[in-house]
Amino acid sequence: MGALLERPRMQADRFRTPAWLANRHVQTLGAALPLHAPRSFVPDDATPEQIEIPIGDAGALAADAWWLDGTRPTALVVHGVGGFSESRYVVRAARALHRAGYHVVRLNLRGAGAGMPLATSLYHAGISSDLLATVNAIAKDARVESLVVLGFSLGGNVTLKMAGEIGAHAPPKLVATATVSAPLDFIAVSQVMESRRNLPYRAWVLKGLVGQALRFARHHGPSCGYDARGLWRIRSIRDYDARVIVPMHRFPSIDEYYVTTSCGRVLGDVRLPTLLVHADDDPIVPGHTVKPFLDHLPSSIEVAWTEIGGHVGWYSGFEESAWLDSWPLRRALEFFGRHAPAASRG
Repeated sequence: MGALLERPRMQADRFRTPAWLANRHVQTLGAALPLHAPRSFVPDDATPEQIEIPIGDAGALAADAWWLDGTRPTALVVHGVGGFSESRYVVRAARALHRAGYHVVRLNLRGAGAGMPLATSLYHAGISSDLLATVNAIAKDARVESLVVLGFSLGGNVTLKMAGEIGAHAPPKLVATATVSAPLDFIAVSQVMESRRNLPYRAWVLKGLVGQALRFARHHGPSCGYDARGLWRIRSIRDYDARVIVPMHRFPSIDEYYVTTSCGRVLGDVRLPTLLVHADDDPIVPGHTVKPFLDHLPSSIEVAWTEIGGHVGWYSGFEESAWLDSWPLRRALEFFGRHAPAASRG
């Protein structure tokens, strides 16, 4: 059982799971299993739509929407590093939000998923301008009564960074944000990911990143913004960022990239109601990389913190309810319900 730590603005709740699942690696790896998240799934009572969001000279983003009947609160779900709109955890979150009565939009960050041919560059860790452009575009739809954003992992960093940058000047329909397992300090997280004990996670993330970079280079040719030769030999995420992201987006250096894209430095400016969900035992974004920021948060940010849960984990079994009614999704739905209540679909 993971007890909630006692800190300001933390929700008084507990995450319960059988002892044989109460391990950070089991939680992190197990949550990636392809259970209860068919990529072809479309709710019977929803109208699916593929959306393109213009982002100026950088082309466009791709998103997948499930529209219900009438004007409703709308949830925008943002994936993590190496993910896309059909990643398992994104689809599960979308299903939970849909059942709760929200229109749901699943965003592909720049160049990810179906957006690869639409954009002239790939996303980076702090590409909050693209998220804000998406929020503004979706808010124009007459079916959207209000808008909330749910960001996972790197998508959580992008979400928090956007919230900090807009401060008290959020688009009128944007009423709340929530994040799950978001990194707040990429310098610290980079050091964790380069450690020997995190070799399996590093290899998995690199496989996805390098594969995406090679596909993007094949599609866009010399205009991709980086040299794709030999990328398959990269063995660290820091090297990947230095070889691909830094030159593509013209950051002065790898350290400058990590500093300027980390949301931790702007959390004090967040004025939107925001929920930050995190597990202390997260092997990819450990609690010690997050805790330094928690003592100086504005009153707009609530924190739901558990001792166990892994990275985007918190599953308690293999039945559907353990995945679609998971601990972080319950926390997010309760939080969103206070700011953008929706009529449940059952």
